[in-house]
Amino acid sequence: MAPWALLSPGVLVRTGHTVLTWGITLVLFLHDTALRQWEEQGELLLPLTFLLLVLGSLLLYLAVSLMDPGYVNVQPQPQEEVKEEQTAMVPQAIPLRRCRYCLVLQPLRARHCRECRRCVRRYDHHCPWMENCVGERNHPLFVAYLALQLVVLLWSLYLACLGGCGCAPAGCCLPPSCCSPSSPWWPACSSPRTSTWWPATPPPGSSFPRTALPISASAPATPSTAA
Repeated sequence: MAPWALLSPGVLVRTGHTVLTWGITLVLFLHDTALRQWEEQGELLLPLTFLLLVLGSLLLYLAVSLMDPGYVNVQPQPQEEVKEEQTAMVPQAIPLRRCRYCLVLQPLRARHCRECRRCVRRYDHHCPWMENCVGERNHPLFVAYLALQLVVLLWSLYLACLGGCGCAPAGCCLPPSCCSPSSPWWPACSSPRTSTWWPATPPPGSSFPRTALPISASAPATPSTAA
């Protein structure tokens, strides 16, 4: 294999996807998220489940991107002679059209991919994130990959938002970045001053009060009336 073949778009796309997937997974385990808390507390069921989902999605990605999507053979396979009885019972087949690019006979629902320069059976589309076509052979695996990747992305987003806003499970110390009126995650904390994540000393440059006040203290006092 030539050295410049390592710089092909397919190799770069698949390498970037693999590095990005494991990089994000490593950040979720090193950052103060629920995955790290579960691991420190010895609860390994959910972290292992998350790792298996990530590994499964990555394997499906590589399988879909590397397998043959259903290319049409350039040389047609020899066909057996049709008997007269079969011709009388079975109606005549629809004549196949010839591709104007690669000059092969296209089966039904086959199309020519200009990126791959091949005709693909049951052509769906050419995915640039996989650098491969989605066709007859890899379409079921492609749908399974999308479903599994959606589960991994939603779980990762939930863990990242949970760890970033500081509303994590009890027992961990996370910065209350969402407990600020200027933060986009402000609605996530309904009562920030009564939350266990409200800091006694605010971070530098913030407009938090120096001490956490209870709700009763922050409410305006009603004037007393003389008897």
